[in-house]
Amino acid sequence: MRRLLLDTHTIIWFINNSFRLPQQIREILEDESNIIYVSIVSLWEISIKFQLGKLDLDRSLGDAVRLLRNNGFRRLPIYLRHIYRLTAMESHHKDPFDRMLIAQALAEGFVLVGCDDVFDLYGVQRLWQEAK
Repeated sequence: MRRLLLDTHTIIWFINNSFRLPQQIREILEDESNIIYVSIVSLWEISIKFQLGKLDLDRSLGDAVRLLRNNGFRRLPIYLRHIYRLTAMESHHKDPFDRMLIAQALAEGFVLVGCDDVFDLYGVQRLWQEAK
């Protein structure tokens, strides 16, 4: 059993059933022995990008959230301990959404599932396997 926190791209690719989500990652997300979290941060980012026309979803945001819930994914709120962790981090990465996801993963001891290798600069455990 692993406790996993999904990066926003991972969530979007899962929702859209995109070929960009490697099959190995899809299998890990479908493995019921893993506990999978979706941060409110990612849902906020998706909402903003959708509203600005920078993101196409195959369904409404409400339907996407239901899909995630129906797949057993848990929502992770932002806690004060995440903000404290964030303020202690260096600024290797400028994206505020990604930085909060990293802080949450570090604070909670989660493995972050995402393709962005800049996450590694923070010492967060990251899971990503490219399709072969």
